[in-house]
Amino acid sequence: MSGDLGGYTKDPETYKKLVEELYSAYSWLSLPPEYDYFMQEDLLTLLIRLARYKFVSRMIKKTDRLLEIGCGSGVGCTFLSQHCLHATGLDVKAPVIDEAKSICRRPNIEFVLEDFFEFEPRGCYDVVVALDVIEHMPVQQGKELVAKMARLMVPTGMAVIGTPSTYSSEWQGAFSKAGHVKCYDCDELVSVIEESFGRTIVFSMNDELVHTGFPKLAWYYFVLGFVPDMRK
Repeated sequence: MSGDLGGYTKDPETYKKLVEELYSAYSWLSLPPEYDYFMQEDLLTLLIRLARYKFVSRMIKKTDRLLEIGCGSGVGCTFLSQHCLHATGLDVKAPVIDEAKSICRRPNIEFVLEDFFEFEPRGCYDVVVALDVIEHMPVQQGKELVAKMARLMVPTGMAVIGTPSTYSSEWQGAFSKAGHVKCYDCDELVSVIEESFGRTIVFSMNDELVHTGFPKLAWYYFVLGFVPDMRK
């Protein structure tokens, strides 16, 4: 970028240098079509999605090794990689893994193309995250998902499961209605997760607001799972 940067800067030379460095370092970046759509048509939904990852980012530590199941095009996993030691993004769809690799060059993140039920990592993780994943499976497969999440965690680890409330189904968009197999009531979801974890903590979410209010009024649930049962 060059030319007139405007007159409203305290230190024009330093400001210009910083702008040139920014454009030089990141001019290669092009976001996937999904995010082009958000920018043109639906920034509100993008902000809500990023707010979910912001919540998770506040739950993790700089020393954590993290796995995200169903990472999609990798923007959320990239977000989390800025707050932990290492992040692995896993997805079964080749095009989105290609997109993820094209937009993220951070050294502490990797993207893997594989079905989670066939995934056998070299070690265990401090945090395993599955946002907007369990609703794409029937109940029994959802239970298997949670059980494997528990097996891949260290004993002191944490699982984060996020999913739309069944009470929001009527107002979900076309992609959600076409893709969702099973949306949960809060108590039903907790029951599934408690089969594989000794303790759970539940949060509700409406737009960007995460809270502990009445679950049936929530559009989205987070359940944090602790004390994993690694025998299943």
